Amino acid sequence: ANPITKLILSQIGISPKADLPKFASKQFPAMFKAYKQPENLTKKVVFFPGCFVKAYAPEKGMDFVKLMNRAGYYVESPETFSCCGTPLYTNGFEEDARKSAEANLTEVAKWREEGIPVMSLCPSCQLMFKELPVYFPELAERFGSTDIGDCMQFVIECIERGELDPEKAADKSPLNVIYHAPCHLRAQGIGLPGFDILRMLPGVKAVNADAGCCGISGSYGFKKEKYDIAMAVGSKLFETVKDSGIELVSTECGTCSVQITHGTGKRVLHPLSILRQRLDGAE
Repeated sequence: ANPITKLILSQIGISPKADLPKFASKQFPAMFKAYKQPENLTKKVVFFPGCFVKAYAPEKGMDFVKLMNRAGYYVESPETFSCCGTPLYTNGFEEDARKSAEANLTEVAKWREEGIPVMSLCPSCQLMFKELPVYFPELAERFGSTDIGDCMQFVIECIERGELDPEKAADKSPLNVIYHAPCHLRAQGIGLPGFDILRMLPGVKAVNADAGCCGISGSYGFKKEKYDIAMAVGSKLFETVKDSGIELVSTECGTCSVQITHGTGKRVLHPLSILRQRLDGAE
């Protein structure tokens, strides 16, 4: 950020030392709208992009769309989807979070009635949906299950059904990757599907950093009074990544990726983006 932006952010409590993610010049809804999906696809999935993919990493969302098309699925991503509510709820805007949750669950219920799965690439979004009955029990009573799926778990199911085949990757050149499991993924108890997928790819050698939290915790680590704590919490992970000598890091979480790049200077990609690039043989 430029000095004036940093000054303004400092006024609202953001540490000038923090590296904030940069807004994408073309955001996911516009990119998705402009993309022409194949017309002969008979199966369907629904993609919940979440704010990070929507505003900062739209190419990640497009990697998912292209991968699903390859597996034979047409992707819907309704613009009626709102923020999952995590940043709102954790910063004290409970009523706004409830409105977001209600709008999202109304949309999810429509697809669920049609038997079409709804899923997200973001562990924090997935966890928020899972925890909605704790925060807003009246919504859980009204809508029933509040869960949405994990894209990486769904990709593994596609591989098991033979809809995707990692062995047929166009790019099988050697690639070393160090993987970080986000706290919000581990909290769900669904294993590490992204890491499992990396290990299925020919030529890819993936190691699990297994070094605890990156320290960012959503927006926590960007705050002036929390920045140093966040960096101290993430120090073990940063050292592990640097000591590994591996140049490419992979994680599912958007803010984890910002924090890892800030703490190590390394490039970070979502496991799904690596899978898509290896299958297509293109950046």
